[in-house]
Amino acid sequence: HIGPAPWEVFGAPNKAIHNAIVIISLGYFIFDFTWCCLMGTEGVAMLAHHVLSLIILSYSLVTQISGAEVTAVCFGAEVTNPLLQLRWFLREHGQYETKVGNIIDYIFVFSFAFWRFGPGSYLLYRAVKSEMVDLFIKAGAVLLYMISLVFMHGVGKFFLRKYVWKMKKQTDKLE
Repeated sequence: HIGPAPWEVFGAPNKAIHNAIVIISLGYFIFDFTWCCLMGTEGVAMLAHHVLSLIILSYSLVTQISGAEVTAVCFGAEVTNPLLQLRWFLREHGQYETKVGNIIDYIFVFSFAFWRFGPGSYLLYRAVKSEMVDLFIKAGAVLLYMISLVFMHGVGKFFLRKYVWKMKKQTDKLE
């Protein structure tokens, strides 16, 4: 049995599947954090996201609690990562400023907003409200959500600059 589902029971003991996902996620975050530090490609918000994720994942693994919600948050926070990587590959091969690049941008922006602020907001609310979730997980959840707000601000600015303001300037020139 792999349950409980992350939206059903909060603060429950980890199952084997949760521990497996947490261990894999720890490996990913250790690698990605190391890459970011060595390459110097990311800012403070991304580095804080990685450090906080490593701390929360480790805490869940050591204490054996909240595995369901921790893995759900990892999914929601990282589900758009393949789109970021695809944008990078398109840019590296001179194909980013194409219709495909635009479609990927739209999918990225809207899926980023959906996962972080749809299910992500619901999980945050339920975790903070739950008496079963310990204070450390609650604080980590709130901090990760705040980092998501910083990311969403950057994503929103990018989208407005590239697609809204640019189109408005082009429309103004035509008039």
